[in-house]
Amino acid sequence: MSNFSFPEFDDLPVVKGQPKGCLWGIFDVDGQKDQLGTLRLLTKEVVQKAKDEIRTGTHVQLDWPLHNIEFPGFGRIPLQHTVKDLAEEGFVAFDDVISFNTQTSSQWDSLKHFGSQKTAVYYNGWTHDQLKTSNDLGIHKICDRGGIVGRGILVDWLSWWEHKNPGIEPPSAISCHKIPVSELEATLAYQGTETRQGDILIVRSGFVRWHNNAKADIRALGTEKQHYMIGLENNDETVRWLYSKHFSAVAGDTMGFEAWPYPEDCCLHEWLLVQWGTPIGELWDLEALAEECKAHNRWSFFLASAPLRVVGGCASPPNAIAIL
Repeated sequence: MSNFSFPEFDDLPVVKGQPKGCLWGIFDVDGQKDQLGTLRLLTKEVVQKAKDEIRTGTHVQLDWPLHNIEFPGFGRIPLQHTVKDLAEEGFVAFDDVISFNTQTSSQWDSLKHFGSQKTAVYYNGWTHDQLKTSNDLGIHKICDRGGIVGRGILVDWLSWWEHKNPGIEPPSAISCHKIPVSELEATLAYQGTETRQGDILIVRSGFVRWHNNAKADIRALGTEKQHYMIGLENNDETVRWLYSKHFSAVAGDTMGFEAWPYPEDCCLHEWLLVQWGTPIGELWDLEALAEECKAHNRWSFFLASAPLRVVGGCASPPNAIAIL
């Protein structure tokens, strides 16, 4: 099947205890509770069609160096990397020992990462207590299905904004600047990019560029000592727009994809991860990709991503490559 048929947002069946718009049960197969969510939109037919995006062979990796973010917040530890000399073992060789929090650099959030903050439930009804002792919803479920492969689209909001506002400093990447649906649509129109069911949406807002250019004390102030981040506007219009597009996954170059902190009445993490089972990519390095897209005058590409196969993992570096 190349396309799923979805009801309109307001016509979705009611799921007890959940807000209107919940997709729990939609992707269940043979009575088994689904653990993949909207990744099921990446059917063989969708992936096969995505190969047509490969036209020049140009390819860009989208993972930021693991030592970024240099000064992580929320009590998370930065990368710890030790090189072990194997001379003592009789070899002319080296090994690596690496320890890091998967939220401190480029990542996919698995469906196990974030639950409903009020009800302590996760996608398809798993509870917080259940997931304490279960591998369900872990990142390995993505690996078991063969990773994430399909058509990616870059919504280069930052370039659009700078084109529309020449000579003006763009909104701060470390402010709670909310990018509205109207500007996402304007960016798509400016690029001439059309969306399809199953696309992997990637939004460039300028956070990685800010971090790359800022001095260390400013980076520390912006990422460790305060938690305000640019991102998609957290409101009903954005929720309905995302639903109407039926993306398989979403990603961006900012810390939370959505503007942070989120308002009490709308958290996109809860809609994407909890209600729909849509993986969220964060802190992706989109700088080289943005330049290649401009050079090719095309913002769609073939995307392949192979997360780390950590059973029960909450997140993973994306190991993502865009091929134009």
